[in-house]
Amino acid sequence: MNKRFIIQIIFLLVAIFSLCNCYNDKGNYDYKELTSLQIDTTGIKAQQTAYQFENFKVPVDVKYAGNKEDLSYEWKIYPQVPQKDEDVTKYDSAVVLYTKAVFDTIIYEIPGAYYLTLTVTDHLQNIQEAFTLKLNVETLVSRGLCVMDENNGIYDLHLIKSAKLLPDILESDEQTYYHVYSGVNDLEITDGKFLGFVSVDAATDNKALYFFTETGGVTLDIDTYEIMSSDYPSWFSFPMSITPAPGAFMVTSRPIEMLINNGLVYVWDHTSMGVTTFGDRLNGDYEAAPYLPRISTSTFSTVIFDKKNKRFAPINIFGSQVGEFESTASGEFDLDDIGASKELKFMDNGFNSYTYAVFYDTQTSEYALYVMDFSGTEASPVKKYAMDNCEGINGDSYYAFGNQGNVCFYSSGSDLCQYKYASTNAGTVVHSFTGETITGIKVFKNSGHAQDGKLLIVSTLTGSGEGKIYLVGFNELTGAIVDGTDKPYGGFGKIVDILYKE
Repeated sequence: MNKRFIIQIIFLLVAIFSLCNCYNDKGNYDYKELTSLQIDTTGIKAQQTAYQFENFKVPVDVKYAGNKEDLSYEWKIYPQVPQKDEDVTKYDSAVVLYTKAVFDTIIYEIPGAYYLTLTVTDHLQNIQEAFTLKLNVETLVSRGLCVMDENNGIYDLHLIKSAKLLPDILESDEQTYYHVYSGVNDLEITDGKFLGFVSVDAATDNKALYFFTETGGVTLDIDTYEIMSSDYPSWFSFPMSITPAPGAFMVTSRPIEMLINNGLVYVWDHTSMGVTTFGDRLNGDYEAAPYLPRISTSTFSTVIFDKKNKRFAPINIFGSQVGEFESTASGEFDLDDIGASKELKFMDNGFNSYTYAVFYDTQTSEYALYVMDFSGTEASPVKKYAMDNCEGINGDSYYAFGNQGNVCFYSSGSDLCQYKYASTNAGTVVHSFTGETITGIKVFKNSGHAQDGKLLIVSTLTGSGEGKIYLVGFNELTGAIVDGTDKPYGGFGKIVDILYKE
């Protein structure tokens, strides 16, 4: 036999013998198959909302092939932005809320943004699986459309939770909460005027809902509506100089809270350390009309219309002075001299970041639209449109300008009209709320929101005195009405102001 062939046979027999020994060796090793563990989160949203003092459920399905008595469950909650404890040198740690597989318990955490985490531990196999979702804890009235109304001389606040405005709720979950202010504070207001809101994003050192009145106002907690301050002069650094008469409020992107009071401008700059109130009035010879368009460019924070001198006047980005524009008499109109007979009826920002102002001429009884560009380093008049062909326009009309297209709406009694200033320069009726009088219109403007510039908020009053609100969808480019004219939210008094609170 070939010698090389014999050697190959010997190596093969040795290999087979070694494999047999490995197969029969059971003394020194403990082999076992791991039992599978899985958290099934099918159909569960990664970001959800829970309401303080209300039950909240997360129906996860823990799949486990072994004995579930070997498992333990731990649901923990902790802030998305940890806050340092005042009396210790560490940040808040996670808090255990629940120790069953399906989270189903009452949420007591204060309103805020949290992470909610489930950790499932298999103690037999010493393995873990985890699942985390973002949880916004709110009160039932933390977010939604805040409504101020008047009924028999009493002003109150209500809140509409609409699926159009709150994408994390279903239409079947929509709810209106009535008499929130009076119910929480057991007080009445007899001279309500308008609302203001300082959100968490806008200013971290002052979060407030302002309920302004003809003679001052109150500051409310943004989640509970409890009164935090009712001493209006104390909101200012020099309270003795204040004649309480709020006219308009706005928050710039700096952020600066800006308030017109008794025709004078006051600012609260949240970037200035130690500043906790509105400062002294901005100097200048002016009387500000009650409008503060949110411009906030690298040059201007806003522009006022000076009723005393019939001119537009800029407020710089730092909110430190009321300035002057140079004469633009050679342009479409003169920013520094609009004319002695002109009365401002409306002013707001809109499409192309332009500022839109509607004026009434007391000499000619004519209306005109003035379009201005304050978005650059220099201000310039863009166009002046005569509104002679605006059907039904009158002294009681309300106005709203879109921010996604050349869209303008105005009211005429029960008629909602569209003004096509960029094309035909004419206004026509696009919907009639028969038997109801329009008491206000606003284009919903909220950068990043799915409905930004696509929703018109219309308030009406019926002959019997019931206030209603319609969320009217429209094409943001053409202004064509899409839906929402047939489904009002009712049960209010005469609606005075509305504000989206998020």
